[in-house]
Amino acid sequence: MATIKLAHNAVVAKLVDVDESIENTVSDLLAYMVDGHNMSFAFNQGNWDGRSSFYEYRTHTFPAGFVHMVYGELTRLGHNVLLIRKPHFEPLGPENPIVDEFGNEDPRYEFQLKALRQVEKHGRGIIQVATGGGKSKIAKLIMARYKRMTLFLTTRGVLLYQMKDQLDAIGLNTGLIGDGELKVVRGVNLGMVQTLVAALAEPDVDAEHRAIVASLHRSKTKNAGLSYDQIREMATKRFNEKAKKRQQILKVLEMIEVVIGEEAHEAGGNSYFEILRHCRNATIRVALTATPFMRDGAEDNMRLMAAFGPILIKVSEALLIKRGILAKPYFKFVDAPPPIRAKAADRLFKSSPWERARKLGYVENENMHAIIVNDAVRAKVVGLPVLTLVTLKDHGEILRQNFEAAGLRAVFLKGENDQAERKHWLTELSGGRIDVLLGTSIVDVGVDVPAIGLVQLAGGGKAEVALRQRIGRALRAKKGVANVAFCAIYSCDFNIKLREHAHQRRLIIQSTEGFAEGILPANQDFDWSIFERKAAA
Repeated sequence: MATIKLAHNAVVAKLVDVDESIENTVSDLLAYMVDGHNMSFAFNQGNWDGRSSFYEYRTHTFPAGFVHMVYGELTRLGHNVLLIRKPHFEPLGPENPIVDEFGNEDPRYEFQLKALRQVEKHGRGIIQVATGGGKSKIAKLIMARYKRMTLFLTTRGVLLYQMKDQLDAIGLNTGLIGDGELKVVRGVNLGMVQTLVAALAEPDVDAEHRAIVASLHRSKTKNAGLSYDQIREMATKRFNEKAKKRQQILKVLEMIEVVIGEEAHEAGGNSYFEILRHCRNATIRVALTATPFMRDGAEDNMRLMAAFGPILIKVSEALLIKRGILAKPYFKFVDAPPPIRAKAADRLFKSSPWERARKLGYVENENMHAIIVNDAVRAKVVGLPVLTLVTLKDHGEILRQNFEAAGLRAVFLKGENDQAERKHWLTELSGGRIDVLLGTSIVDVGVDVPAIGLVQLAGGGKAEVALRQRIGRALRAKKGVANVAFCAIYSCDFNIKLREHAHQRRLIIQSTEGFAEGILPANQDFDWSIFERKAAA
């Protein structure tokens, strides 16, 4: 067997002087099925197998995040693999930094420092911690331990500002890249993925010209009396501004030494990958997520590893529940009857397509609404705050009206509600001044309200990442009551498509240790008396 030289830096790895058989092995290892390959003419003609690979034969290179995988496979095949790289950056801060008032002494959270030790050992990788395990604290531990120029990445504005508040509280110097701001510091820079991806796009003066002309036409001013040269001058100015900003961002990214990606699974396509390939000096790169490799596309899942590396540590829901960090969940699956409609044209049928089925089976299904409201009323009786999650605004507004008609104090949070409003209503829910908080995806992440006792998943869907995030909203450990959480998942199984989605949701919960044990038998309600007994005691 051969001795193989595998050289890599923070971004790219290269096979040095290897024969084609080794390259074929690596290419196959890093291959994936291309989304939509079955629609390709070449695939249907038998001229392509539908696969692509992260390995580049021309340059003999692949993303450095796959080094561990390639090393392991070549070693397994009996080859002697010689790794060639510069050492990653050493930490400059204290070995066990204190980043909040709780310190690091609670043995239930020993995995947080263990995660830090894994980063010190390997330099890069994915920290998989179930919702409620303190991913934000792990991020702060990494920042305080390394004390180097850091980029904290997220796709959610709420997470950006939550982290900024926490870092300001412990005195770390913070900058902001996103939400219209560009303030870069030598400490921790909080960056929006969308802002950075947009800034990194190559500007095109012709594209700017076309955009200006299109804008003038949309405003019905045609060319507003502007000549071609004047429009071209405007386009050139925009081009120069974007080119200047791009160069500024590139310089910043080259200075970054530590990258931390919060909820990294949310970045589809190559967004994280594109940003990190410009962080050439960031030898420390960590992804924090509860749900890695759960996207629908194989390429998206592989890009997460390509950008960050392998899983360094996994902290499951079952472990957090066992230690009392999370509440013990119980799941009730509710199959609501279809809505009653006089005209056949207005009815939900078994074969109705997805959009129509969602509208009639969820949004306009008064039978389901009645069940949802009844559960929320029951929760109020035993003092449980309710979080009701939907996917469509119309649905949320209908449910809000139903809740209020039943005497419940309900507020509907939507995407246009700002951070201050969001925090205010979460506080109101926690304090018992409202009974139900409804929300769309705006509350999928960043909600830490231990008081929530009942989560109602009222909008359907089948995405595993969203399902786990939404369940997690109820699992924060309870204070002063039984450490238990109820999760009601509603569906209308009369329709084939809705039934398929409900089946997929159930399979996810059945396959999750710590969740499966809490699934209630069909037609069995929650044991509301758990909270009544606790209150009496």
